Amino acid sequence: MSVVQISLEPLTAESFAPFGWLLEAGGDPPFFSRPSLDLWRFPYAADAPARLQIMRYQRQPMRFSRLERHLFVTEARVPLNGVRAVLVVAGDAESAGTDRPPSPDTLRAFLIDGAAGVMFWPGVWHGLDCYPLAAHADFIFLSDEATEVEIEALAAPVSGVRTEVVDYQDSHGLVFEIVDPRRLMVPPPTNG
Repeated sequence: MSVVQISLEPLTAESFAPFGWLLEAGGDPPFFSRPSLDLWRFPYAADAPARLQIMRYQRQPMRFSRLERHLFVTEARVPLNGVRAVLVVAGDAESAGTDRPPSPDTLRAFLIDGAAGVMFWPGVWHGLDCYPLAAHADFIFLSDEATEVEIEALAAPVSGVRTEVVDYQDSHGLVFEIVDPRRLMVPPPTNG
């Protein structure tokens, strides 16, 4: 088994654009405004009724071998209470829109700083979990009913009709480990 290190990087709209949207207010002009209100709109798409839920990720080692993608829904994750966590995505032009998993060298790890969430394009490969920097992290999670029912019906993370899973340890003898050479996980200083 070989360990592939993935360097943590800051989450920005530009760096995340190949995978989806950064969910934040103020990046672009608001879609709608009136006195005391600005509204930003994001293109959610699904072929089944939406499911809005809260997911709690527990702190765990930042090592993994599996990725998944959901074929028919834009999936959103928005941190609650300003929690900080790490999210992994993957993909390249060669694997996009194909049945082929992404090349291991396309994996990217982003630090979610608690100020914004993300929404994946349909079919974007991503880690099964987020990795909180605290004991746990709660996220608003938007998906669709059919995808979530399929995932919940399976005893382990495996491919179904709506979700594909790849295990790089089984297929390539690889495990991924998130590293932080830029020290982004160090908490920012507090005022006061």
